[in-house]
Amino acid sequence: MVGMDRLTADLHALCEFGRNEAGGWTRPAYSQVDQDAHLWLASRMEQAGLATRFDGAGNLIGRLEAQPGGTQDGALVIGSHIDTVPRGGWLDGALGVLAGLEVARRLLESRAKRTRPFEVIAFRDEEGRFGPFTGSRAMTGKLDLTLLPTMRDVDGLYLSQALTGSSLSTTTFATAAIPVGAISAYLELHIEQGPVLEAAGKRIGVVSAIVGQARFSLQFQGRPDHAGTTPMNLRRDAFAAAADFASHWRKMIMAEGKGVAVGTVGVVRVEPNAGNVVPSKVTLGAELRDIDDLRLNRLTELTGDLARHSAQDLGVEVSLRVTHRTQPALMNGSFQAAILDCAIRRAYASMTLPSGAGHDAQNFADLVPAAMIFVPSIGGRSHCPEEATDAADLDAGLNILLDVAAGYLST
Repeated sequence: MVGMDRLTADLHALCEFGRNEAGGWTRPAYSQVDQDAHLWLASRMEQAGLATRFDGAGNLIGRLEAQPGGTQDGALVIGSHIDTVPRGGWLDGALGVLAGLEVARRLLESRAKRTRPFEVIAFRDEEGRFGPFTGSRAMTGKLDLTLLPTMRDVDGLYLSQALTGSSLSTTTFATAAIPVGAISAYLELHIEQGPVLEAAGKRIGVVSAIVGQARFSLQFQGRPDHAGTTPMNLRRDAFAAAADFASHWRKMIMAEGKGVAVGTVGVVRVEPNAGNVVPSKVTLGAELRDIDDLRLNRLTELTGDLARHSAQDLGVEVSLRVTHRTQPALMNGSFQAAILDCAIRRAYASMTLPSGAGHDAQNFADLVPAAMIFVPSIGGRSHCPEEATDAADLDAGLNILLDVAAGYLST
């Protein structure tokens, strides 16, 4: 358990960065605390024997070269992130990066065969302070560089402002894109962030696919009127239309989503937001997730139809804008089989399941063989201070990650 003790110590040490007195951890991407955490991590990598560098997007890369006689092309990458949502948990992202560091230590200590380079990467801004997966999209060439000057967080701070005083700028991101062939495969260990594994009594989850997403901004435009003197049948109530849409949208997803698709209205802004005024404008932020891209397209079409129908019925106008769209990412079949085989050999109960959350792995899945390993989340909790995973499950995930990585590097 020496390796597990080191991993646990690293996880607790990282908890000192961004700890909230009210509970949870807050390490916003490209903030000072985020930078401090990455510098600490770089020192831990160097102590373990990895060569480190930061790329033009701020991604931290720790590298072991192949052993003599091996190739210097096509590194195996284990990656994730250490930024958090506000008052988030201590394992989301951090587990994957620090488990990768522990794999590196064990490879060196055991002098395991390494026919190709091995890298551990902490990607920046996975949580999307300035945009989803900013760091891994920059590395894989999927980040629209023309948008960098306009990217800002929910408080209106521009990315360029957040980078002030660092070695990074919006112009350095272009240098983060890796050449074809620089990476040969990608692995990521992560907590499930949901209740499925725990409910099924399984220790290891083999991820089959990562959901695609469609995010929307909907604006229902009505008319402000006196709430006491305007008859119900003469109102152009924007909130009534928005609520009607949300209710029918949920029913549509449950009917058409085959028990897989999910939808969430997570943002509601009402104007003028006064108790005695009929709402004149409502803005909704909504998202769909599904592992079937054709069905996701169909649900997107139906979303527009429902919004227009609700608006027409309530006498208001509506506009809908798709603000973000990603395709589902299939995980590599050979890696899935290897994870299952390793779980069987170690007598870990396992199952295959899709990921309803997005991960950096999805940006690599169409470029190289990619796979994810899940371990259970207690109570299904994540993105909150109560986020936790049993120590035995963390150990199991680390062991499987090591087995699969060592197996790949030895061939």
